[in-house]
Amino acid sequence: MKDSQTALYPINFKHRFPALDGIRALAVTLTFLQHFGGGSHGGKVLNLINDLRLHFWVGVDLFFAISGFLITGILFDTQKDSRFFQRFFARRSVRIFPIFYLVLFILLCITPFMHYQWHWGHLSFLVYLGNIFANVNSDYYGLVSSRFPVFRVNFSHFWSLCVEEQFYLLWPVIVWITRDRIKLIRVGCGLIAFAFASRVILYIVFGQEIASTWSLRALPFRMDGLILGALLALLLRGPNAEKWQRRCKPLFVIASALTLAIFIFSPAGDSPWLLTIGLTLIACAATGLIGITLRANSFTFRVFHLKPFRILGKYSYGFYVYHAMYEWAWIQFLVFLMQRLHSIALAGIIALGTNFCVTFLVAKLSYDLFEVKFLRLKKNFEYDSELTEHKHAFTTT
Repeated sequence: MKDSQTALYPINFKHRFPALDGIRALAVTLTFLQHFGGGSHGGKVLNLINDLRLHFWVGVDLFFAISGFLITGILFDTQKDSRFFQRFFARRSVRIFPIFYLVLFILLCITPFMHYQWHWGHLSFLVYLGNIFANVNSDYYGLVSSRFPVFRVNFSHFWSLCVEEQFYLLWPVIVWITRDRIKLIRVGCGLIAFAFASRVILYIVFGQEIASTWSLRALPFRMDGLILGALLALLLRGPNAEKWQRRCKPLFVIASALTLAIFIFSPAGDSPWLLTIGLTLIACAATGLIGITLRANSFTFRVFHLKPFRILGKYSYGFYVYHAMYEWAWIQFLVFLMQRLHSIALAGIIALGTNFCVTFLVAKLSYDLFEVKFLRLKKNFEYDSELTEHKHAFTTT
């Protein structure tokens, strides 16, 4: 008989996991600091901290793992739904599209005043292929204003939104065709192996420059995090769920330690270690963190369940979309403060804090006044199980 204090009881997948909002908060904070948290220089320790900060883009991998975990759970649990594809895509659309297209619409509206220079390649973002076209021509990752250069627009971070949307289009088809949980796990393992092998071949054949662009910003090479999150959802729905859940802690610890070692001993952004096995290790660490956070009695659950984390996590999608759009203007604001205050540290604290608070406020207003109107439409696309049990489950943000 198992010790009642150590036994792990079945996870109820029809309930939301509020602590995952806390992980979203961590993800978006890491990404924010990667873009705006510079300035830690002046000694070995501070330089090391800054070198690590430059790798905080791993926050995106946390988003990938969460998406893979939640989306696969939804797809697997509803694969017998009478309107499987219609309901899934409709629910994803009302969550993702409104804010994404709102941003593009606003940019078009203010173009006559700002004199933004659009190119035909920008149209690719309308169909979530912007990462592919912008990987060929990086100019498509931004808009230049000939009238107000300081307010040039950056949406290089939109690559991850494109990758996720491409995954949302392809993975449901694979789940629907495969159906069987074990077979789907095997398919997932094969895709992870394919992603890793593809990155290795890309690096060997085309070299560092091309590999660093495509390995980081294209679905075939970055599917590790999404698929590993998906595998976790499938494994925890099987008869050996407790065993797999217990393995999440060593997975997180070991993968994190190896990732940290790569960051320290091979810190370059185009490091062959990072662009090959490193991305898989990051995905493993992200997935392990999710696994140990699902249980209410875990330390990570208690941390990420704290209200500030959950609140930020609730608005994390908008925060991510908005945070880097006017990156250059925020940098100039920092320079302005440095010139006036004659203190890099004080200017950095004020600029970083102001930026974070303004971005959070914009994200909150966007959610409360705009996005939520579309989220209410989910009630028109409830799954059969929700209608039968009167439980509005499978909600994802």
